[in-house]
Amino acid sequence: MKKLIYILLLTVIFFNAKSQLPYSEVQFQYDSIMDVPYGTATDYVENLVTLKMDIYKPINDDNCLRPIIIFVHGGSWIAGSKEDPNLVYLSREYARRGYVVANINYRLGTHKTSNYAMYALCNTDISAPCTYICDSSEIIRANYRGMQDTKAAIRFMKNRHTQDSTDINNVFVAGESAGAFIALATAFTYNETMKPSDCYAIADAPTPDSDLITYGCIPTLLNLKRPDLGSVEGELNTGIYNSEVQGVGSFYGGVFDLSIFDPSSFQKPVYIFHQGSDVIVNYQYGRLLGRISWECYQQSNICQPYYFYPSAYGGESMRNYLSNLGESPPVFTADIIYNSDYLNNCFSNGHSIDNIQIRSQNMANLFADKIALSSNNPETNCASLSSEFHLNNPEIQLYPNPANNLITVKSVAKLSGALYEIYDVTSKIISSGFIESENFTINTSAFPEGIYFFKTGKNTNLSFQIIR
Repeated sequence: MKKLIYILLLTVIFFNAKSQLPYSEVQFQYDSIMDVPYGTATDYVENLVTLKMDIYKPINDDNCLRPIIIFVHGGSWIAGSKEDPNLVYLSREYARRGYVVANINYRLGTHKTSNYAMYALCNTDISAPCTYICDSSEIIRANYRGMQDTKAAIRFMKNRHTQDSTDINNVFVAGESAGAFIALATAFTYNETMKPSDCYAIADAPTPDSDLITYGCIPTLLNLKRPDLGSVEGELNTGIYNSEVQGVGSFYGGVFDLSIFDPSSFQKPVYIFHQGSDVIVNYQYGRLLGRISWECYQQSNICQPYYFYPSAYGGESMRNYLSNLGESPPVFTADIIYNSDYLNNCFSNGHSIDNIQIRSQNMANLFADKIALSSNNPETNCASLSSEFHLNNPEIQLYPNPANNLITVKSVAKLSGALYEIYDVTSKIISSGFIESENFTINTSAFPEGIYFFKTGKNTNLSFQIIR
């Protein structure tokens, strides 16, 4: 009996400690920067689109290496935005856990069918006319463009790691619905051999049905060409940093090919949430929008079925596949709700997050485990960064580092009276003066948060960080 109690006690202690890992619990307030451009790219009709993100940051934390997470909205690849309530909620919650969050927009749009018919009993409150695509290639191509944009957003966030005090080795991506398809493709598409054949140059799209003009589904400048979409990485923000991520989250999304999960090459955690009652994305395997066509429309013949959509593997298929990968499967958490009820799910709201607080926490726990394995610890991150330049520059020391409103300069006596200059990361001089004594302070309250460089004639590489 005592042995059993001891085991139970250890189990409770283990799970309690696990839930308290850094980045798993809400601790901070947050701030946000809206509509930050991260690039421009051409959409499906060759219109130039400015891509934007909202950035959320924790405030009042003292971490020099915050993890990054990118959130990708849904909307059938034709609609939706970073203002989606679920993703705004998740963005705030993850910033409060200590992440720097980028909630992104990406290129939208698909070519439409030439054979659209509004059935007698159908109206736009039931059917979405702009969702009637001309062929399955349109979804594969739209997903690919979204993946390219998400990879560009990842590199953009890595490029500004000094400004945001982030850890480029701990980047995660997650999405809902179409955004989940994009997030999974972003995480697991890593070389040109994985480029879908639909994303090379293919035949022009057909002229769309003129009825769809009524519903605003067709752009004014219509270009039916379908050119090669380029590299899996896209062309934006390439250079110093790659688009590699350490984990991915899927909320009621899926993949077009299960072999994208390659255990020999990628050991990254996967979070999966899906409900069996989802009639938009089948949680097992089926045509996208297939259940809504054949269970909800076909039975009463009220709307034209959604033809031409590709089939995909949903959350339950992904869970099954990952469970049977053999000796080295990716680590994953699958929250699958087994509530499928044939012919009775049309108005069940299964294409949604049933309890966003619980799902958010479960994904945070999974990612926190991964971050802990990388030795990223908020309590020691800044000290390790500070010690590097203290060792390399013994004549000058700056502390505390990171600083808030004041930073102390400690120098050897022979440097008294020497000119110093403080630069930001763009090499702009922010402040200058003379070393007054062996110990003096500089008021940094007017400095925006970020990385700065303290330079004198003999010490040109001293860096320090301002955190608010």
